[in-house]
Amino acid sequence: MSVGWLRVFIAAALLCAAPGCKKDESEAPPSGGDVAEDDTANDEDGELEDPEESPYLDFSNFNDKVDEHLSEIVACYNETAGKEGDAPTGRVKTTFTIDGDGAVKELKFDDQRSTLQHPGLNKCIEERAKAWTFNISLTGADTQMPYTFELEAGGLLPE
Repeated sequence: MSVGWLRVFIAAALLCAAPGCKKDESEAPPSGGDVAEDDTANDEDGELEDPEESPYLDFSNFNDKVDEHLSEIVACYNETAGKEGDAPTGRVKTTFTIDGDGAVKELKFDDQRSTLQHPGLNKCIEERAKAWTFNISLTGADTQMPYTFELEAGGLLPE
């Protein structure tokens, strides 16, 4: 080991061993009523609630918005592929392109990774999705967001 590295190592060891690196037991927070109340809210199941929703497009609020419209996608399925005698079941993998103002600019279907391929269903999904509005982009640029619809006769595939 070179002398320079040895000096750095010794200096780092001395800094961490210094009295200021360790907390004394007398520095522990007071117990009892003097402790500030935790601001984190719990729901009735005791789980932490989601923090305030971001005003900008992210995966969480994107998925929430799509979930709000799932009944429209089920209606598309029932009007198209679901009408067939042996209604197909499967996944429709998509990528939404959302413009900076939150409008759906384009919807692409991934035919290679989708197990449910039905042109009428895809057209209906695209028509419905283009009417949806999402949160604005943080940068103002187009944002691509993937989403998979899982469909079967009567509605959505169980999770």
